[in-house]
Amino acid sequence: MKRDNANHLYEELQNIRITYVPATDRTEANNWAGSDVIRIQSHKNERDNTLHMGAELPIRDPDVFVEMIAKLCAVYHAGRS
Repeated sequence: MKRDNANHLYEELQNIRITYVPATDRTEANNWAGSDVIRIQSHKNERDNTLHMGAELPIRDPDVFVEMIAKLCAVYHAGRS
């Protein structure tokens, strides 16, 4: 698995980067979630590797991944209607 400049694990899917950020890597002032997070960012363009700020999903329980996949599927199917 790849690591970014902050040594966080990440994978990419097309123009999206998905990064695992442990709570222990955040300062107390920036640890708003109080837990590890998954950060989802998109690349700004195809010419370089710069990223938009993105969103962070707190991982307080592994079930959040099941819920996220269910929400992605719901949005996809509703959008196709």
